Amino acid sequence: MIAIFCFTTVNAQKKISSKKLHEDFDYLIEELQLQHQGLYQYVGVQQTDREIDSIRQTLQNPMTRLEFYKKLRYVIGLTNEGHTSIALPNWTMFKIGISKSFLPLAVKLCDQDLIVTQNFGKDINGITNGVKLIAINDKTIPEILEQLYPLIPTDGFNETSKHEWVGGLHFSLLYRLVYGKEKKLELQVQEFGSNAIKKISIPPIRFTTFKNKNAKFKSKHFDYQEFKFEAINDSIAYLSVPSFSRDDSNHKDFFQTSFKKIDSLNIKHLILDVQANGGGTEGTETLLFSYLSKEVIQKYKQVTMLQKPYHKNKHKHGYIEDDWAIGDTIAKRGEYTLFTDYYSDLYYEKPDPELIYSGKVYVLISGATFSGGAEFASLMKMTDRAVFIGEETGGTYEGNVSGYSETITLPYSKVEVDIPTVHFQMNVSPEIKGRGVMPDFKVPQSWEAYLYMKNAKKEFAIELITE
Repeated sequence: MIAIFCFTTVNAQKKISSKKLHEDFDYLIEELQLQHQGLYQYVGVQQTDREIDSIRQTLQNPMTRLEFYKKLRYVIGLTNEGHTSIALPNWTMFKIGISKSFLPLAVKLCDQDLIVTQNFGKDINGITNGVKLIAINDKTIPEILEQLYPLIPTDGFNETSKHEWVGGLHFSLLYRLVYGKEKKLELQVQEFGSNAIKKISIPPIRFTTFKNKNAKFKSKHFDYQEFKFEAINDSIAYLSVPSFSRDDSNHKDFFQTSFKKIDSLNIKHLILDVQANGGGTEGTETLLFSYLSKEVIQKYKQVTMLQKPYHKNKHKHGYIEDDWAIGDTIAKRGEYTLFTDYYSDLYYEKPDPELIYSGKVYVLISGATFSGGAEFASLMKMTDRAVFIGEETGGTYEGNVSGYSETITLPYSKVEVDIPTVHFQMNVSPEIKGRGVMPDFKVPQSWEAYLYMKNAKKEFAIELITE
């Protein structure tokens, strides 16, 4: 979903002339204008172009690839689309053993608390699974996050996806990009339930040390991370769908089996968990919706593509099958693909009508609910089919730019950018543009919930139902 970076000390330090930087920069902007429909979707042309020019003005002096890469990440952020990715070339990747300059920790942002979830470095007294980071080298975590967030592209004006994507190893990588090589890392940490702040010195590690065999902590497991059906009691069931990717599950069988159980148990309240669902294969989110609504509705206003990617690919089987056709300025996908009985190239069949669930639904969402996961939430929202519990979805209510992508390589820096080309416009008219599906009940995954491996949103939903 988000591309971070790798680097070398050797190639990354070789500087590129200002002239070549400008040529690479202008080539990227031209390709975004020709292929990416998100560039001017949320912010007007004049304002966006002013921001592009302000970044261009910083290219007056030679830069290393790494420095230039950082500038380009700001440009990618202007697309207001989380599917766009950018990466340094393979031959510029970090060479084994060159530089010990990475924070050896994986983290997770739980509400406003940045929690350590893994240590890939030395065992250090005071660094435990679940300890809270307060500061690094006298920089507070809020100060650090303020510098890191602009480097993370997101849909529209959403912030919750940034809260999710800054976690894992991304925090260490982005920290290195922003603050450079720091020979020592002085941490301030806090244990849960204590007001005491401890100061701990921790040595940085090589990038290549981020391997499972070097992990010091046993991973915590949460039910929302797996495909799971659970009968809570005789009237409440829980269904977790953490992905719509065809590589992660046989969704057809999983949905059919689960809804057969829901029907046989006469379930009155269904808690449907997509808080970890970052999307996947188009059509799977629609199949799940088909188990929750007997009505076939128009899902998309339209699905479009700009002329350049269309003309390049129009003879491919998928384009022909989906009735893509060019108009005056844009290409549009066939009318029949806009409705909820279209399952893309997965060729699902509509569910048995007897298995379509008509009871109450409670959808659990978060900033990690993205792409197809967010589209599913949008379907449930636009049909007023569910109560939403959790946090704003990472994907916007009105859709996204994703689908087929085109990869470009900048001529001199050799930076690669994957440009999504298909604009999926949900059949909605949001009051506030560029935001996700909002929860009816805001329930973040708290520091305490992480420590004790609780699903805070699920527990809230059960309490809400049983009150």
